Amino acid sequence: MSALAATTHRDSLLRIDCEGASLVGLLSEPAEATAATAPSDTGVLLIVGGPQYRVGSHRQFTLLGRALAAAGVPCLRLDHRGMGDAQGDQRGFDQLDADIAAALDAWQRERPALRRVVLWGLCDAASAALLYVHRRRDARIAGLCLANPWVRTEASLARTQVRHYYLDRLRQPSFWRKLLSGRVGLGAVRELLGKLAQGRAASAKTSAGTSTGRSAGPAAADPRHYTEQMADGLRAFGGPVLLILSGDDYVAKEFLDRCRDGGPAWRGLLGRPGLRREDLPDADHTFSTAAWRAQVERLTAAFVRDVPAAS
Repeated sequence: MSALAATTHRDSLLRIDCEGASLVGLLSEPAEATAATAPSDTGVLLIVGGPQYRVGSHRQFTLLGRALAAAGVPCLRLDHRGMGDAQGDQRGFDQLDADIAAALDAWQRERPALRRVVLWGLCDAASAALLYVHRRRDARIAGLCLANPWVRTEASLARTQVRHYYLDRLRQPSFWRKLLSGRVGLGAVRELLGKLAQGRAASAKTSAGTSTGRSAGPAAADPRHYTEQMADGLRAFGGPVLLILSGDDYVAKEFLDRCRDGGPAWRGLLGRPGLRREDLPDADHTFSTAAWRAQVERLTAAFVRDVPAAS
């Protein structure tokens, strides 16, 4: 059992209509015994990235939702269209605006006291949260919890692999001993050179506007690359932001590299007012141990409790 789940909670099913498709939300709330002390006007909408559904890998989203409820914070976990028990065609993380808005609408109809919502997302669900606040400017969104946000391009992956894997290997005396002894072939060096060339080629494609990762379909009103839209969302959002980064995760490293090298759109974002950064140095991408999961639960619950009251 997680550190925050010592008290009880209650779960209920929430049916959500989104443009004619039926979505499924699982609402975890404080138990009746603790409801009197719960901030009933504030909740967490846990956006699920893909491809997976509302339970999450190693049940991480179920456990997080229930831990938040036990700490007095209601949490709604959502199957967006095409995933889990939801109807509709599967869609990418950059096409979830309507699903998120429909979940908020249904939640407020079911719980009229709800006024403020914190969006919580891991990986490309964190990216979806930033895209949503950029495009919708929804006044109900009072805060963002972003765990290892996804900013991947061909170029960023190649650069991250070179910077955080290949160059580290070149600094290791053991690598050179193996190379000189013949236990590591020249193929390892050729692989490094190939990654360098791949990064340069992908960067050139991005500069020419031919890279993948652009929004498609109804969400394409802003034609810029999704990472630029994310940066605008983070810069313009007026509420507090909790950024949780795993130390043992290339996705988190790519995000930090983007903040450092991503050009004017990303410059200074880690120092923006209201952003609180929490590093878990040994954690993997999904916080797969009980200890890492408990850290995320505590950080999230404390963050939500500190979100400013609605005016």
